[in-house]
Amino acid sequence: MKGVPIPKSGRSGIVWPTLPRHVDASVLALQYQFEQSQWWPAETLLQYQLRQLEFLLAHAVRTVPHYRRRLTVMKGVSRGGLTPDVWAKIPILKRSEIQEVGDGLISRRPPKEHGRLRDITTSGSTGRPIRVKGTDVTGLFFRALNLRYHLWHGRDFSGKVACIRNLNQRQAQAAKNGKPTTWVPGYRSGPMYYFSINRPISEQMDWLVGQDADYLLTFPSNLMALLRHSADSGIKPAKLSQVATMSEVLDPAVRVACANVWNASVTDAYSSQETGMIALQCPDFDHYHVQAENVLVEILEEDGKPCAPGKVGRLVVTDLHNFATPLIRYEIGDYAEAGKPCSCGRGLPVLSRILGRVRNMLTLPNGDQLWPSFPSKLFLAIAPVKQLQLIQRRLDEIEVRLAVDGTLSGEQEERLREALNTRLGHPFNYRFTYVDEIPRSASGKYEDFRVELDP
Repeated sequence: MKGVPIPKSGRSGIVWPTLPRHVDASVLALQYQFEQSQWWPAETLLQYQLRQLEFLLAHAVRTVPHYRRRLTVMKGVSRGGLTPDVWAKIPILKRSEIQEVGDGLISRRPPKEHGRLRDITTSGSTGRPIRVKGTDVTGLFFRALNLRYHLWHGRDFSGKVACIRNLNQRQAQAAKNGKPTTWVPGYRSGPMYYFSINRPISEQMDWLVGQDADYLLTFPSNLMALLRHSADSGIKPAKLSQVATMSEVLDPAVRVACANVWNASVTDAYSSQETGMIALQCPDFDHYHVQAENVLVEILEEDGKPCAPGKVGRLVVTDLHNFATPLIRYEIGDYAEAGKPCSCGRGLPVLSRILGRVRNMLTLPNGDQLWPSFPSKLFLAIAPVKQLQLIQRRLDEIEVRLAVDGTLSGEQEERLREALNTRLGHPFNYRFTYVDEIPRSASGKYEDFRVELDP
């Protein structure tokens, strides 16, 4: 029946109630538990996280060479004795350490019942490539939390999805052949079609309009470029009701523009290749809920103390279920703002904002650091800029890279200098560079501010 989601059946002739195949049954079993645990008090969630972590730590000590030395603080801690104070004594794991240790972080005896091992390679937010291993179990948790994402935001599983992103080999082949995939774990769903984010925006828009999709999945910066093109050309997708964003920091201005230009809402997810799903946008608000059934997230001051609500700190993530490459108190390279408990009633921890990467922090000449903010309306009020990127190459100098038809006038450049000085809080020297297009990174991401200071 249309509009009623029914899980996929794994037995011929059994259409209702269905008997899912093993993988889908595991996803649905996790989802059943998630439906209950999301309403637990924060204290109960932490209690169960610590219980799970005791098993992970014991496994790491037994089977991972690097952790035999690293987890000496756990000596003498009996079952049930792991507390937040004991946990805080475990050293932070940095990406540079993962690179240096290499295979020393891989378990010599991963549990067979966790399934196949899979390689995970990521440059992540810091530009430092790392290689770790996941398992079928970590994949199951990602699928189950992706299902939670769809359920939280009321998506019609029969709907059509247009996906514009950097494509892996499988997705590129599907795009070439024009063949869709499904998009809802454990359920029958409508089709998902793929298109490369590296194609020109005009081509993306023509493809998107032709798809006549219900949902769009893409990166925030790409969404904003599509919205600008749509506003300028008057061309827009007719049926689109919701856009799901990923992989980059979502500027609140993108939400506003999407509502104004396309009359569509935006939902956001925060994940990483190496730890899976970290946080999902709340169904009722724009902030994020940490997926506490999958990860333990700490937001820490520079001295290692937990941040109070409203404070910004570095994100430290522990995957609760990766027994192939345990990532314990892993400093992922991003910063976020701790949030207060959510009035939606869920006990899942709150991230008010995900601010971005270490390399996206502006450094002032006096050594202070801050998060730069220069919303698109700031420079669009001065000139019809297609793309803008700031690169801090020296403490007192910032390169302003502009993709614009022609060049700005002297008056426009001066107005932009004044506006940037006001937003950044310092009279930097600005060097304007004009380009046809500001390319994305190999992962398809786009950063509007980068620090490339000489060491």
